[in-house]
Amino acid sequence: MCGRLDRLTLYDGMLENLVSALNPGDISRLMPHLDGIMDSALQQATEDLQAFAERDPASCGHTELILGTYASFKAVLLHRLAHQVWLRDSLQNRTLIAHRLANVGKLQSGVEIHPATRIGRRFVLDHGFGTVIGETCEIGDDCYLLSGVTLGASGIANNPGGKRHPKLGNGVEVGAGARILGAVNIGDNVFISPACVITRDVPANTRVSIVNQLQMQRATHTSSRGFLGAFALGERLHLVGELPETGAIRVLDAEHRSLSKLILECTVQERHHRQYRMRKLGLVVPAPLYPVHLRVDGPAHNVTLLDPPGLSSLVCSVLTPTCSA
Repeated sequence: MCGRLDRLTLYDGMLENLVSALNPGDISRLMPHLDGIMDSALQQATEDLQAFAERDPASCGHTELILGTYASFKAVLLHRLAHQVWLRDSLQNRTLIAHRLANVGKLQSGVEIHPATRIGRRFVLDHGFGTVIGETCEIGDDCYLLSGVTLGASGIANNPGGKRHPKLGNGVEVGAGARILGAVNIGDNVFISPACVITRDVPANTRVSIVNQLQMQRATHTSSRGFLGAFALGERLHLVGELPETGAIRVLDAEHRSLSKLILECTVQERHHRQYRMRKLGLVVPAPLYPVHLRVDGPAHNVTLLDPPGLSSLVCSVLTPTCSA
């Protein structure tokens, strides 16, 4: 457990970093706000430290080891300070002071966290070198990030102002090298595998992996990890890979609602390949929201394939022959 000694060590370390990062003028401006900044940052960092000790097996629960040697934890600690400074509207030069603190964290850890980023309780940044977290990011409680993660905007230069970075729910885990780009929403208890590139919303309680440029979302209780992919070619939908013997294949709209008026009829059934013909039942009002996704449910599968190649165009041609997705 994180005891009194750890809190005292945390407080001393935060104060030392704050003083070393700032010039005398900044410290003088900070003094009327210091107690509030330190108290809030200390409470948050204490919970972060306890979460790190509990969730990182390499630390063996030794908080003094984390405090003394883990650069990624120092980045989080400095962000807690920088963010508290950022929130003080009445503090002169608050933006400059907050960025100076954040920059110290970046130089010491290789982690760049914008001081405006809102991070929830019990945050763990493990082996965080190369991680970048953008200005308008929101991260929920009990999240865990590994190294090289980018929570960034979808563009490169000339990104618009306003909300342009991801929002992560509670209990989200993000693997090394993953990139989540744009103002997308990641639901609670989502697991994002290493090296994924996420540009669309991910619903709660799913596991995301990338195979051959297809974004796959599995229910978290699913044990199967085999390949499963889909694509539309001409007037047929093809499903390939580790296929369920029984179950349902459904088309979902952009908000993951089932398009019940679309029927998939299997025309070719092989061990690792199935082909489907798509037809509609009656009128479809209103028109679905694009892009569309494919849901595969079975004893060993609960998978959503996001925007498989050609599927939106096929659905569009079936529902309204003159439309374009």
